[in-house]
Amino acid sequence: MKKLFYILLLLILVVACTQQGWAQSSPTNYAWKYVGNEGFSSGEADWISLAFSPIYGIPYVAYEDYAVSCKATVMRFNGNDWENVGNTGFSSDTVNYIRLAFSPNDGQPYVIFKDYGNSNKATVMKFDGTSWVNVGNAGFSAGGVNFTSLAFNPTNGQPYVAFENEVGLRQAT
Repeated sequence: MKKLFYILLLLILVVACTQQGWAQSSPTNYAWKYVGNEGFSSGEADWISLAFSPIYGIPYVAYEDYAVSCKATVMRFNGNDWENVGNTGFSSDTVNYIRLAFSPNDGQPYVIFKDYGNSNKATVMKFDGTSWVNVGNAGFSAGGVNFTSLAFNPTNGQPYVAFENEVGLRQAT
């Protein structure tokens, strides 16, 4: 009698889960798909950072672009293809650890990166609608940086950066 009760309980749970959509009938529901063409960059890409614009949810990518001497490039998906945001290779020199984020105030994309043209220090740039411009001084950190990060306070839109400081014990700054 006890076994019958447990079997009946198990059967009820299976039916309830299936009706609620908790059980998936096919793993193909989770197949990955390309957004645009595979391999849309013009050359090798490193330090790829993906973010979505807060206004229209458009995907953007920032990366170190080997096609333009390892400088920074940002592209966005226009619904059909990937297109450049401003000029390719807009940084003054080679970059590493590039990260992309969007201002919640105006939806503009910002990037932070290790800037080889400024003694490996941190540089932040934003897209002003036409071109990429520095936010503050290029190479503003006290020393070289690694593993850069950029985020905005969602309440007031103030930008914050963090990175590993190459000076001393490689501490977080």
